[in-house]
Amino acid sequence: MRSSSVRTSLVVVVALIVGVTLVPFMWAITSAFKNDTEIFGDALGLPGTWRWENFVTVWTDGNFSTYFVNSALIAVAATLLTVAVTTPAGYVFGKLVTGRGRNLFYVYLLVMTLPVEAIMVPTFYQLREFSLVDSRLGITLVLVATGIPIGVFITRNFFRDLPSELMESARTEGAGDWRIFHTIMLPLAKPPVLAVAVFSFLGAWNEYQLAVLLLLSEENRTIPLGLAQFQGQHSADYGALFAGIVLAMIPSIVVYLVLQRSFTRGLVAGALK
Repeated sequence: MRSSSVRTSLVVVVALIVGVTLVPFMWAITSAFKNDTEIFGDALGLPGTWRWENFVTVWTDGNFSTYFVNSALIAVAATLLTVAVTTPAGYVFGKLVTGRGRNLFYVYLLVMTLPVEAIMVPTFYQLREFSLVDSRLGITLVLVATGIPIGVFITRNFFRDLPSELMESARTEGAGDWRIFHTIMLPLAKPPVLAVAVFSFLGAWNEYQLAVLLLLSEENRTIPLGLAQFQGQHSADYGALFAGIVLAMIPSIVVYLVLQRSFTRGLVAGALK
């Protein structure tokens, strides 16, 4: 009886959490199809008329087509580079580095504790020296650098817990470290690699603070910057503003839903032996 009541309480708590999470989400989606009168008159109701023109307005008048392309290029490039760097680094820290060399891994973990605000000023001046301010390449490299610590942490934990017998058997066949990594370890590391990819993509797609600092011109702005600018210029058109918010959410939602299972497995990998 007690177990049943506890289970019921947990279900109620979970339902409340889901409701609190989904209500603002659904409110934003329905508001994207309303005019200002409907938004303020019946915030939680469905639109009387589904106004698809709100999306046309934000895509054309708000220049969201340019922002969307910029965000996509930066996010995809940052994700691919982060995965390319962190996967072999995680393998090295998990399987090859021993003794005092492991201390370098803890330096990576220390970087994870630094807030973005702590590196914004030196990052700006460093990129300015290389003429990379107000360029998609510049912010991509910064996003890769900030994503490396968590990526190495995830992949290192996975590789650390893989049986060392796999490496020993391959070495007896004459395989070197690179061949062992490429042909044996990497195919097994799909879950953590995809978890790193999800983290990197979502972080790059939603990045605002670094984008404000480094992307100065209109043609290089990303979705978060464009949304903030659109809000300032069209503050009276809340329907179009919500349409821009929905457009900004779509890629993040799609990536997470497609990779959800691998993302969860990647986070759990290495946590339990």
